[in-house]
Amino acid sequence: MTINLDQVWLMSVFLVAVRLGVVLTMTPIFTNLAGLTTVRVLFTLSLSVLLVSGMGVKPVLTSLDLGHIVLAAMGEVVVGATMAFGIFAAFGAFSLAGKILDIQAGFGIGSVYDPVTRTGAPLFASMLDLVAVSVFFGMDAHHALLRGLAFSLQQVAPGAGLRALELEPVIRQFGLMFSLGVALIIPVMLSLLLVEVGMAVISRVLPQMNVIVVGVPVKIFAGVAILAITITSLGPVMGSIFASIFTFWEQVLL
Repeated sequence: MTINLDQVWLMSVFLVAVRLGVVLTMTPIFTNLAGLTTVRVLFTLSLSVLLVSGMGVKPVLTSLDLGHIVLAAMGEVVVGATMAFGIFAAFGAFSLAGKILDIQAGFGIGSVYDPVTRTGAPLFASMLDLVAVSVFFGMDAHHALLRGLAFSLQQVAPGAGLRALELEPVIRQFGLMFSLGVALIIPVMLSLLLVEVGMAVISRVLPQMNVIVVGVPVKIFAGVAILAITITSLGPVMGSIFASIFTFWEQVLL
């Protein structure tokens, strides 16, 4: 029995797997699967085979010698890292919002134990990171992610690499990360600012009261309560954050 393997098809699967592997490795979505290396590798290879077979993707290679294959693989690493940056910046908006709340509410002085990474993590930042992943799958954004991966193969064929990476979309993505991160928690920030003003007034009226001891529990309670009240109205902002991923891809995948 003889098995005939199409070298072009195998090269397409290899290059697509390199691109997807970089995207999935650098993406915060699969952080909890860091220890399941075999699962991630099999998932990447299976998805690459499905995309190549379903879309008829062919690599842009003049020859199949080792030098051209290495250069093509390096180009795929660059493409994958660029795409992963868009996802990383979107989820970074949630982390940024959580860290701002941790500092403003008083949790910045301590941290909780994260059993996944086995390190200390701020409370609000860890909570919003989990909310981000849950909302991502709840809004079926993972389906859009798969369509975005297929779109990247249409725009940039395996082995072609990026023609030119402009800095403007990257800088704009950074700005969106900060602006949308603040938009997520602006009600809580304003409320905590009012609490700070109220505590300042009380300290002037009752100078014998220890404002630090009294203020920290009040700010923590106010921050948690207001975040719980406003979390259900943050759907449009979260949708804008995840939509920025695909907008970024459309701008850089040329």
